[in-house]
Amino acid sequence: MTFRLNTLLLFAFALQFNSVYGEEPESGSAEPTHNVKLPKFTPYTVSNPVFWEQFTDGLEPVWKRSRAAKQGKDEDRYDGEWAVEEVQELAGIAGDKALVVKSEARHHAISARLSKPFDPALGGLVLQYEVKLQQTLNCGGAYVKLLTAPMKGEFSDATPYTIMFGPDKCGESKLHFIYRHANPITGKYTEHHLQKPPLPPTDGMSHLYTLAIYTNNTFVVSIDGTERKTGSLLEDFDPPVNPPKEIDDPEDSKPADWVDEEKIPDPDAVKPDDWDEDAPAMILDEDAVKPDGWLEDEPLMVPDPEAAKPSDWDDEEDGDWAPPMVPNPRCIDADGCGPWKRPQKRNPDYKGKWSPPLIDNPAYKGKWTPRRIANPDYFEDLAPYKLAKIDAIGFELWTMQAGITFDNIYLGDSVELANRIADDVWKPKHDSELAVLEETNPKPAQQPQSKLARLLELFTVRLEDIAASVKGFYARAQQQGIVEAVRQDHSGAIAVVMAAGGLAWLVWNILSITRYIASLGTPAAVPQPSLPADSQPERSDSAKASSSARADSSKAVNRKGKKA
Repeated sequence: MTFRLNTLLLFAFALQFNSVYGEEPESGSAEPTHNVKLPKFTPYTVSNPVFWEQFTDGLEPVWKRSRAAKQGKDEDRYDGEWAVEEVQELAGIAGDKALVVKSEARHHAISARLSKPFDPALGGLVLQYEVKLQQTLNCGGAYVKLLTAPMKGEFSDATPYTIMFGPDKCGESKLHFIYRHANPITGKYTEHHLQKPPLPPTDGMSHLYTLAIYTNNTFVVSIDGTERKTGSLLEDFDPPVNPPKEIDDPEDSKPADWVDEEKIPDPDAVKPDDWDEDAPAMILDEDAVKPDGWLEDEPLMVPDPEAAKPSDWDDEEDGDWAPPMVPNPRCIDADGCGPWKRPQKRNPDYKGKWSPPLIDNPAYKGKWTPRRIANPDYFEDLAPYKLAKIDAIGFELWTMQAGITFDNIYLGDSVELANRIADDVWKPKHDSELAVLEETNPKPAQQPQSKLARLLELFTVRLEDIAASVKGFYARAQQQGIVEAVRQDHSGAIAVVMAAGGLAWLVWNILSITRYIASLGTPAAVPQPSLPADSQPERSDSAKASSSARADSSKAVNRKGKKA
């Protein structure tokens, strides 16, 4: 009962945690007054990009909102709103406009076609863009998709893509890097996910995400101009690009007479005559002696000598009053109280159930495995960097929070150009945001952090993750139903809540045990400071109140007994 109660309480607390303690300002709220002079926005010219967007001309005609339905779900449509507007929270550049997610708990989709299809096979690929979270992101995506040419129909989750890259958070955070590769034999596409992706920042600053794919099949993932993950398209993705040369024969099966038991009971073994299977595992210790300090005539619990009969106690209505029971103080330092019983010890003659020993199986043939055959679907592609051509760039997202902002999107094949954009466009903005942040939220003087403070900080962070997981799950359950919410429970919200409930139950029991031990009093062996006789303190009001409370408790028990 306690476990279920703690679980329900923690579930309710996690749902309400952010709404009570973590309210975020509206995306349209005014920025706090500060004295930092923001640099003014000026358009930045990029030479020969495949795609370069600063949103100086708004949405139309480059960007097209999608109103399609999600694949196989006519009731789930991309009804989230988009806007191009200036940043409202922690702006770093005056007059700078960006693409902003305007709706909460909605599916969003928007795309822009390239002037012509882009082929990464010609010289590699570089994708770079900025993300700013104007509200704390509890559950939502901020990744971009490079859509495969030719793009057909209205943009949705069914639209084929070549690369998916960018941050995502729903409980846990990760930086997606997924590429789709075509089987040269069947033409079927497979998604390949980066193993051990880096963690993206989740604060309210503008952060720069860069992906570079080179013609030697290597890649580099950078955040804010710093390399965070490097590797190979051939080796660092799951599943790997190239399938195995050989596979188990699906038509092979283990022969009926195959013996794969390595050990068998010895058929010639006989149970010894003196083997007693009925001997008990534990017997009374006949050598045990009652300790000298054992108080056999003392009960473990005694009536509270300090309890007093309540003044409003009615013997006729409430029954005979009896003081509440408390632990016997004489038993604290004694070896034991109550009737002494001889302890038990392990039976030296105990052997348990007899079974014959194991010997090597003379018919053993070894562990059976199916024979290996050539993989009919095998291929070897040593140039996965030659990805499918790209026709458009788009954002197809689900998010519980509005205010996700995208800006300064670059697509091309020049790492040098991406670095110049980072130095000339993103860094001044980031530095300006830092200056505003430092003025509006000055850092307190650094104090040494105790182990308890660090523990509480870690607990708070984990509790926020639990709240985010549960809120995301709850929102999906409301919109899509409980079955679909469970199916999409990528963040493990249910498991997190159950685990947290178990932890709460454990902590509750530890506290209960601690309170019980404290109620037994202080052992006499512990030295206590002595006071003069005339300075001995009288019984405190709290002690009197405690005694009165115990008396009231006894009264309630007696009343209950009488009514029963």
